[in-house]
Amino acid sequence: MKVVFLLALVCLCGDSFAFVNDIKQQRVIIAANPTVAPYVVSENDSGIQLEIVKAALNNQDINEVDVHYMSNQRADALLNQGHVDIALNYSGILIAGIYRSQSVVSYENVVVSLKKSNFTINSIYDLATKSVLAFQNAPAYLPKEFGHNLENLRGYEEVFNQQAQIHHLMAGWVDTIILDRRIFLHYLKEYQKTNATKDFVIHAIFPPAARPAYFNNDLLRQQFDKGLANIIQSGEYRTIMLNLDKQYTQRDFTAL
Repeated sequence: MKVVFLLALVCLCGDSFAFVNDIKQQRVIIAANPTVAPYVVSENDSGIQLEIVKAALNNQDINEVDVHYMSNQRADALLNQGHVDIALNYSGILIAGIYRSQSVVSYENVVVSLKKSNFTINSIYDLATKSVLAFQNAPAYLPKEFGHNLENLRGYEEVFNQQAQIHHLMAGWVDTIILDRRIFLHYLKEYQKTNATKDFVIHAIFPPAARPAYFNNDLLRQQFDKGLANIIQSGEYRTIMLNLDKQYTQRDFTAL
């Protein structure tokens, strides 16, 4: 009986090692939103979030990576259907067969208003009677209180292209916009190349939001988490954050 058990264990381990090797040799498909620069920059398949994901995979000898660009909602659907291997910003309810990694990066969602509006915004409830332009499917990523209080807003809309939020705010078409601080700074820098801007106020009323990656293969997720831990320990993670944050937002990022 012991011999049979040991043979079975060897076979099982052999299958597992073979499966891990298959993962290393296969081409991994990542679904990413193209409008969340500087986290993802579609023009060169780069960005803070994407470079960290690729570095963690590379640490585990997974080097064949394709990035497919799409909305978060489409990424959810294709991950659930097995058509992509990794979704960077899964917004759906976590279901059986979808596995969440450790946090890749933390987003810092904020409210931005024009200084001349002289708004006092210290909580979600201070958005009452104001018009808000948010990113796509914002209630799925913000505290539940935000979604519960949408009816108290003077107006609420969402956009897929977050660059448009800057123009809407500067043109005075909306009272406030909600987006990540880095995304705001990046698109503001791009907007200023061809447009005059007005003084603004950033209201930091939301807690930092951890952004894991999502997988439909738990072995791949385990490898990724191991690679992520390795690049954090080695300092590679910090180097990516420092260099790309300064490059895309002109902000020195010092706290991890």
